[in-house]
Amino acid sequence: MRSVSFNISRARCGAVAALALVVVPGFSFGAKGAEIRLPDGFATVSTRVAFTGFDGFNHGHYSGAEFRGEFARIESRLGVFDPLYVANRGRSGFTVENANGVNEITAECRAIKRTAAIKSVTLDLKKFVYSCEFGGPAAAGEMSFVIGEPKREDFKEKLLARDRRAGEASILGHDFVVNSVHDYEGSKLSSQAPLGYLLESKGLIVGAVDMLDWNPIVHVREDLSNSQRKATMIVALSLAVLRDPANSALEDL
Repeated sequence: MRSVSFNISRARCGAVAALALVVVPGFSFGAKGAEIRLPDGFATVSTRVAFTGFDGFNHGHYSGAEFRGEFARIESRLGVFDPLYVANRGRSGFTVENANGVNEITAECRAIKRTAAIKSVTLDLKKFVYSCEFGGPAAAGEMSFVIGEPKREDFKEKLLARDRRAGEASILGHDFVVNSVHDYEGSKLSSQAPLGYLLESKGLIVGAVDMLDWNPIVHVREDLSNSQRKATMIVALSLAVLRDPANSALEDL
């Protein structure tokens, strides 16, 4: 990926970025200082990395610990006799720079979801899918990332009607399982939309992405190798640039 700007004009970027301030992630207004619920004991074996630079905008520069680069993201919503037919689409991308400020990892990501409404019934013509492709001189082997919306299997899942996200990633030779988090720390409250994500590798939770604020907070397991830590952060960044339709207010505008 040569650029993460998607050739959007500066004026349009400003307008969409302003719109994005209404869109994601709105939870911090109603629950200042809220955090996602981490697995028991994970906070004691992990390091907290607070990213800066996202701030609800659609493009810019980010940084967090030793990781920095550029990002861009945009979403759209097409409604035909809304809500008879609705298509949500999103594009995003980011770079990871080395110590000399040269891009060594690039990512291009796409999201899509289509729904149709017939009277009081909403049908998923195409469930939510979000995937990323990677390149750059440090992209070792085949790297992939994809999450989707799993089918609600049991009665509890159907009753809660959560917009669950689950998927897999293979980054720098490390495999991950990704699952959305819907529970708040220290509260019985939960959210239908994702509040963050847990990242699992070889049966262990290695990372957690808290997306309750404009800038994501990533909890990374302390005993990871440098390669594992970098791969975990790339998965976290793939999630950080996502404009999820479940958190979007475009339908309300």
